[in-house]
Amino acid sequence: MRTPPKLRAVALEHDGVITAGEARDHGLDRSAVHRRVAAGEWVRVRPRLYRLADHPVTDRTTTRIATLSVGPSAILSGLAAAWWHGIVDDPPATITVTAPRGRHGPPVKGVRIINRSLDDADILVRGDLRVTGIALSALEGAVEQGAGVIDSALQQRRITVDRLEEAYRRRYRCVGAAEMGPMVELLESGARSAAERLAVTILDDAGIVGWVANHPSCGYEIDLAFLEQMVAVELDGFAFHRDAGTFQNDRTRRNALIAAGWTVLNFTWSDLTERAGYVASTIRQAISVAA
Repeated sequence: MRTPPKLRAVALEHDGVITAGEARDHGLDRSAVHRRVAAGEWVRVRPRLYRLADHPVTDRTTTRIATLSVGPSAILSGLAAAWWHGIVDDPPATITVTAPRGRHGPPVKGVRIINRSLDDADILVRGDLRVTGIALSALEGAVEQGAGVIDSALQQRRITVDRLEEAYRRRYRCVGAAEMGPMVELLESGARSAAERLAVTILDDAGIVGWVANHPSCGYEIDLAFLEQMVAVELDGFAFHRDAGTFQNDRTRRNALIAAGWTVLNFTWSDLTERAGYVASTIRQAISVAA
């Protein structure tokens, strides 16, 4: 009782997953489907949703099943969508799926369902699965995992700042917009001033004093300098800003400061927004050792 070759080809393209509609389109009625499940050739994973028994259960298989389980109009979203696009390396533990407003289906284990309407510009089909566009996926992925998701998309040249801004404007006042706003503002401003403000807040909250901002040394301005201890805190923006020329200039700057006797600490935007404790403890340790 073999799966029709054309249907099997479709299933293999779809990570081993078969819908009841696809089975019907290839000439298999409900009884034929049940026979294949009973024979162990197919595995019923959800109502009207099946998997080839001899296909491995991959992350893509799990993600496709999770999305289709929400409904035929469901849209893979958030960090899971960013992973589907190849922006991040690993899928999240909880998969976010957009469902049409008014959906009244049951919850799906491991899935966060958001009932909302999306603009057509924010919906793509990738691998025959409906998924949020790259810009919205990067923005919502960053809400889940941090600004590094946006940075990764920009470094890969998968998206531009303009497209991110447009996607943000379409979602203004919607779920997640409050968290997206500061990141979009950072992209627009070039990051330096916002990063400095955030670093100062971290130092103030940690009770770390004795620093000055924009201290001149070796022909450069140190972002935050502890003069007595000769500790220089340098704040990097998004990595996508760092082309070959910028990278070389930063290395030249760092080498000059080190040669002049400074201990140089570099922190990224992700450090400042996601690892404030690490930033504070690293600075505290550096000034303690140098004291």
